[in-house]
Amino acid sequence: MIQSLTIENFRGFERLNVKPVKRINLIAGENNTGKTAILEALYLLLLNDSNQLGALPSTFRSASPSGHGMPTPDDFKNFWEFLFRDNELDLVPIIGAERARESALFCRIEIGKQQNVSLSHQAQGPQISPFSVRVNACVGGHNPAQCKFLALSSRLSDPARDAELYNQASLPGGNEEKLLGLIKVIEPRLEKLRYAKIPGTTQPMVYAYTSRKNPIPVTQAGQGFSKLLTLFSEMLVSKAQVILIDELENGLYYAILPEIWRGIAAVAEAENIQIFATTHSRECIVAAHECFKETPDYNFALHRLQRVKDRIEAVSLDKGMLEVAIKSGLEVR
Repeated sequence: MIQSLTIENFRGFERLNVKPVKRINLIAGENNTGKTAILEALYLLLLNDSNQLGALPSTFRSASPSGHGMPTPDDFKNFWEFLFRDNELDLVPIIGAERARESALFCRIEIGKQQNVSLSHQAQGPQISPFSVRVNACVGGHNPAQCKFLALSSRLSDPARDAELYNQASLPGGNEEKLLGLIKVIEPRLEKLRYAKIPGTTQPMVYAYTSRKNPIPVTQAGQGFSKLLTLFSEMLVSKAQVILIDELENGLYYAILPEIWRGIAAVAEAENIQIFATTHSRECIVAAHECFKETPDYNFALHRLQRVKDRIEAVSLDKGMLEVAIKSGLEVR
C-alpha cells in the first residue's frame, strides 16, 4: 500500500506532496490543477513494461498511440513533452512513493535525442533494484514495486471485452450474486445478468433481465450501468493492487453515490485494492465521506489540489476536517 506520494517537475507540479494516502483516495480541485496528472504519475511509477508506456497517451486523455501500442511521432510533441514542467526537458520529473512495510519507490522520466521516452525505477531500502523501461525496449527485469495496477478512463470500454470480463468475474461461486447486488444499486428492477451470444450477432454480450418482456444488452442500459459493471468486474477479476479511476462520478446519478461507495469500499477491502480516483462532484465527495463514516477505520482521504501563488499544492482532508468543511458549506471540490 502506498502511504505517501511526491511528484517533482511533472506537468504543472514543481513539487507536490500527497499524504497521508489511504486505501481509498479521492482527488479534487479546480480545472487544470493536475487531478489527472496524479493518475498519470502513479501509472508511470507502477508500470513495468513498454506496452503500458506506449498506451499512456490514450488512457486518460484524447491523444492516441499507434495501433501497435507505440507512440506516434506527434505524441512526443502533443503529449510526452508536456509531462515536463513548463516543457523544459532538462527539468527531470521524479515521482516517489513511500510504501507500507516496504522500501520507497522512485521513477525518473527522460526524453532522449531520438525522441525516446525513458523511465528509470529504483527501490530504496534493504534491497536496491534498478529497472529501466523505454518506449521500444524493456531492460533490467521487473519494476521493484511488483505491483499490478489497472487504469480506468472516463470513457466507456469495449462492450465485447466487458462481456468477457463479466463472464470471468461471475464464474467463481457467489460472484454472480455479488455483482447482481452491486449493479442493482443503479437499476433496482434488475433480476438477472446473463452472458450470451444471441442469433444474428457475431460476439457475446451481457444482457440485463428486468421486469420487461425481453432482456436488453447492457450497452442500452445507460452509461452508469455499463461503467459500474466494468468497474466491479475488474475489481473482482484483475487482481490489481492499485486501481486508477478518472472522473469516477461520470454517468452516475448523485442520489445513488452513497450505495456505490459502499460497494467500492467493500470490494476494495475484500480484494485488498488501493484506489485513486478523480472527481469534480461535491456530491461524490460527500457520499464518500458519509460512507466511510460508517466504517471503524475511515480508510479514506480527500486530496484537494489548489493554487498557492504560482504553485499547486495538495491539501489532504481527514475525517474531522472534511466533516467541518461539509457542514460549513466550504468548497471541497
